[in-house]
Amino acid sequence: MHPQFSQLTPRWFYRAFNYTGSIGDFRYRFLHEDNETIHAAVYTVYCYEVARDVVEQDFPWTDEGVEQLKNWLQEHYDAFLQKK
Repeated sequence: MHPQFSQLTPRWFYRAFNYTGSIGDFRYRFLHEDNETIHAAVYTVYCYEVARDVVEQDFPWTDEGVEQLKNWLQEHYDAFLQKK
């Protein structure tokens, strides 16, 4: 698992209500408005607002949900690397 994903824990998401990150042209975004759900998105090259390849999914803000989120991110990152 990529080191940027492996550090994610439920507590980590208290950093910000809207968090963006990237690994080169692979970009990701986390948004939460409550303490129950993390809305995740992955996309490439451009900012979230104009990207044409945004893939989104919601995850519960629990230990299990964050593990699912980390695996989901890794799957999309692996697919991104395969396209390069």
